[in-house]
Amino acid sequence: MKKKLGLYFPTNRLETLTDGLFAIAMTILVVTIEIPMGPIHTSQLFLQTTGEILPKYVVYFLSFLILAGFWINHHILFLIKKTNLTLTWINVFWLMFITLVPLSTSIIAQFPQYQLSQFIFDLNLLMIGLFSYMIWRYALDHDLIRENAKPYDPYIRRITLFMPAIVFLSICISFLNLKWSLLILFMIPLLFVVAIKVWTWRDLKKLILRTKD
Repeated sequence: MKKKLGLYFPTNRLETLTDGLFAIAMTILVVTIEIPMGPIHTSQLFLQTTGEILPKYVVYFLSFLILAGFWINHHILFLIKKTNLTLTWINVFWLMFITLVPLSTSIIAQFPQYQLSQFIFDLNLLMIGLFSYMIWRYALDHDLIRENAKPYDPYIRRITLFMPAIVFLSICISFLNLKWSLLILFMIPLLFVVAIKVWTWRDLKKLILRTKD
């Protein structure tokens, strides 16, 4: 088989950039929680103020968990042995939408009553999911994936596409009910947890079968 020519380089700097941008995005998420200004003289006013910012906390926790899930997913499933300029640019655009999460979170936290703000938030997550799939698919098609990871391709593709499917469902439901639309997005962090559990179980099962052989 003829070796493909091209410019290839290690992934360590790309992984370092990813870690740094995730750290920044997850840190500045807290800025999206703006405490209402004004004097608070009674416990009733304090409770009222707390009730006003409670939805912002919900969106903050959701965004933080989603970013944490993407980072963990990237850390575990980034099974790319080398990269090239095209794959690097795909990763850069993926990171661009990652760093936009604090902005879209701020929009939906400030204007939770509008369907457009929910759509902007959902669209941001949808682009993250699609670019995540593009990273894996491009790397697989151009032989940039580690050999021991290739048998897991169908499983990883299903997991990677399931997230955009959840977001698309959230977009559809947002036209009917904004609260349910936001609630559905909590399935994304749960998806990451389940994916890791299944991945670990499959590795263990494969190891047992190999031992028996």
